[in-house]
Amino acid sequence: MLHLYKAAFFDYLVIGLCWLLILKFSVYLYPIWSLIIAGRLHAFGVIIHDLSHSNLKKKNVLTRILEISCGYIIGTSVNAMAYHHLRHHSYTLQNNDPYFNLNKKCTGMKRLFLTFKKGPFFTLFWVTRSFFAPFALLFPKARNFYGRFFLQDVSGEDLTYSRELRTCMIEDIPIAVFHSLLLWLTISKVPFLIFGYYFIAPAAGVLCIYRLLIEHEYEILENKNDYAMMETTFDHHLTFFGKMLVGPHNIGFHCIHHLHPNIGFHALPKVRNWYLERSQHYLKNQRPR
Repeated sequence: MLHLYKAAFFDYLVIGLCWLLILKFSVYLYPIWSLIIAGRLHAFGVIIHDLSHSNLKKKNVLTRILEISCGYIIGTSVNAMAYHHLRHHSYTLQNNDPYFNLNKKCTGMKRLFLTFKKGPFFTLFWVTRSFFAPFALLFPKARNFYGRFFLQDVSGEDLTYSRELRTCMIEDIPIAVFHSLLLWLTISKVPFLIFGYYFIAPAAGVLCIYRLLIEHEYEILENKNDYAMMETTFDHHLTFFGKMLVGPHNIGFHCIHHLHPNIGFHALPKVRNWYLERSQHYLKNQRPR
């Protein structure tokens, strides 16, 4: 848990420094500072992603603090992240993989088009889910839409009385309250947040969607095993600048993460070194991007 708090502190420190730079320096430098902030908003998602692999039956105070400070600002709870992400791990590149069903095998201009088609609306999509959640709680017939559209459920099952889905809806309500207050604060007290957050959040979504598109070969795996995972899931953006934008908090060690999903992101570089020394199959198929 300590590594997550260190990561969150670093992210907020960078955001605070960039806000100062926006206020102090020329407007022409705004794209640079905003891109760095976007990378840190993207990084918040990686912290929530790491938490989604923990036991969520009873969240402790430390988990709640991270969820509120890192998840709410990007519009998601740990439960919502776990709902689609853990299914992605269970069914990676199989018919029930929610990410496979939403992403496409593409390169070059097609990948760029899909990135900018989805990315700018990604954070808004999550925030919108939180406002739809109370409606789905009150009207059970709306729950299948909530699960399939907002949480990427592809099981085909009736979700009306799913306890897991109900938990996600309940966890979404304080996020809706948070974003209502944030919008009020921006309009009435701190208009700087228009430039410091609202104009930047779409760029964070672009970085996230681009990452999702390059992490896997989006083809159905007939045999899901470690060797197949090494051939179809890729490490990427392992340099300092890559980690600041596309692969924050070691999420770029993505093949290693899929081989060992319960290992915290702080330990992934050491595990990768072990594979580099001992696995010719990993070495043959992994080309850092």
